[in-house]
Amino acid sequence: MPATVLVPIDRSSQSIAGLVYALESFPEATITALHVVDVEHDAHSSVGADEPPLDSRRRGGERILERATDRVASDREIRTALETGVPHRTIVQYAVDHDVDHIVLGSHGESPIVRPFLGHVSEAVIRRAPVSTTIVPESRAALEERTLPGRIMVPVDDSAPARAALSYATRQFPSAEITLFHCVSLPFEYDLDGIEGTYVADIVDTLTERGAAVLESSVRAFEGDASAIDSTELAHGKPSRVIVDHAVDTDHDQIIMGSHGRSLPSRVLTGSVAETVSRRSTIPVTLVREDHSMGSS
Repeated sequence: MPATVLVPIDRSSQSIAGLVYALESFPEATITALHVVDVEHDAHSSVGADEPPLDSRRRGGERILERATDRVASDREIRTALETGVPHRTIVQYAVDHDVDHIVLGSHGESPIVRPFLGHVSEAVIRRAPVSTTIVPESRAALEERTLPGRIMVPVDDSAPARAALSYATRQFPSAEITLFHCVSLPFEYDLDGIEGTYVADIVDTLTERGAAVLESSVRAFEGDASAIDSTELAHGKPSRVIVDHAVDTDHDQIIMGSHGRSLPSRVLTGSVAETVSRRSTIPVTLVREDHSMGSS
């Protein structure tokens, strides 16, 4: 399980929600709140100021960290860090330099806001981070309406990252209700209610059988106690869209899924489905790297 968790902080409610998520989800971990003073953004500089703009923004960053930690009622120590640089690069580098096991990012999802930790910055972090990453798209108020860890949906295929995600979910959240989910990707768009008796029905049946086999093999390959998996579900359609919609329609509280990628020097790139889900989901999404599914012991 993660021993060190990094939570980038800005002025948004989403970043505070990220801090709340981290505290509730990782009760034994060391939590560090990080604010990055963006060297490419000078909106807070002013002509005739009594101190250099960068110094002023650093002091502003210290206040952001102080307010963020004060707003989260907790008897746990929350460490803080202030860095200067390009936000997404600095977040990833800080994680590498300080042996961080997990990153939790507040995000506005597909919002056009891009600085300092929203939108494109969170996307850049999940593409490059060498560790598991959680994206929290909700405000603090919305997140606190959930009972974490709640109901967790784990999308699976027959890949090692998918198995790593299931292992992570069951080990990190043993009290959660876990649904193993597989989406059958169809090579066409049809109303499935109107295909009975056609050749298309045979294709769908074959693909559905393969999907059911994926679920069965995922359960068999699971190295933990299979009773930790509460249910399995299968649906048809475009995976990135169906995963997001199905999770919300069936009242799941978060999604945990595997992410394909290589080590940091190779510029980790998540699979397109995982990346799209993390961008579009309205509930927290955790992307698990195969090599980091267990975290630090």
